[in-house]
Amino acid sequence: MQPFSLSSPLALLDAPVVGDVDRVFEYCQDPLFERYLTVPWPYHLEHAEGFLAEYVPSGWMSDREYTWALRDPAGPDLLGVICLRLSGESVAADASVHRVGSIGFWLGAPYRGRGLIPEAQRLVADWAFAAGIIDVLHWECLVGNVASARAAWKSGFRYSGTGPSVTAYRDGTFPDSWHGHLAAGDDRSRQPGWPAAALAR
Repeated sequence: MQPFSLSSPLALLDAPVVGDVDRVFEYCQDPLFERYLTVPWPYHLEHAEGFLAEYVPSGWMSDREYTWALRDPAGPDLLGVICLRLSGESVAADASVHRVGSIGFWLGAPYRGRGLIPEAQRLVADWAFAAGIIDVLHWECLVGNVASARAAWKSGFRYSGTGPSVTAYRDGTFPDSWHGHLAAGDDRSRQPGWPAAALAR
């Protein structure tokens, strides 16, 4: 698939470009990224260059992972990144088969607390469900990553429980993670059942 844009008055999602390399490198120095994300650590400039020049285009071309740059509609600066990974199919308890995708994201520290990630998640989910690419969207974060959990909760994800991460951490382990899911027919309201620790400020 060719990269395309999604937008609203609050957020613009478009193709990350090589010109974003300095911002990606800058934001990925955040100690929270070392603690909670799967990005390489220490994070070097060549990691940002490879991400933008190779990883992102390869994901789009293979239809395995769609990655967008998150920007303010009023300006070109990179604020963060959000991606949709197509995970395949899963069988539910009622034996129905669902096409599943997983969502991941990060936001530069100066732009947190503005509601940008819930809006970006809404744009990606609306497109993916309307296009019929997935039926269920999966989210996970390492236990303790309250900012990610709150963003998922605000976006209407239902809490699925705590268990090993689906995605390997940088050391190859699968640490305990909070999991959630959003189905195509869900109303996107904030759902009960989330542990207090996941939503603590």
